[in-house]
Amino acid sequence: MTDIKSLNEEIINAHNKHYETSKTGLVIPTESPNGNIIYHLYSDGSITYEKGGWAYRQRNVFDDVYALDNYKILGLEFPKKANDGTTYVILTYNECKNFRIRMFELIADYLSKKP
Repeated sequence: MTDIKSLNEEIINAHNKHYETSKTGLVIPTESPNGNIIYHLYSDGSITYEKGGWAYRQRNVFDDVYALDNYKILGLEFPKKANDGTTYVILTYNECKNFRIRMFELIADYLSKKP
């Protein structure tokens, strides 16, 4: 199983990789003009998405999944900072879901070994 530091680095690397093809880091599908949905994975395990008047101008933010219980155990820090102080990354939906599952597994593993 991956350790916390390795997972944090892997998540940040996935986020940074999107900047290689887009100066804003946005992962925008090209097959549809309405495909401008942007997904964020937060350091607490929550995932949000937004769709609005071209990417980050007019926007509405929606929750996909909420924070993980005991997320503070992980102490993850991502490159972008939200207004409430949590940090986040911009990823594809599948990346967000897969990394969140791994975050959950690390928390469960830690709690199972706790005396």
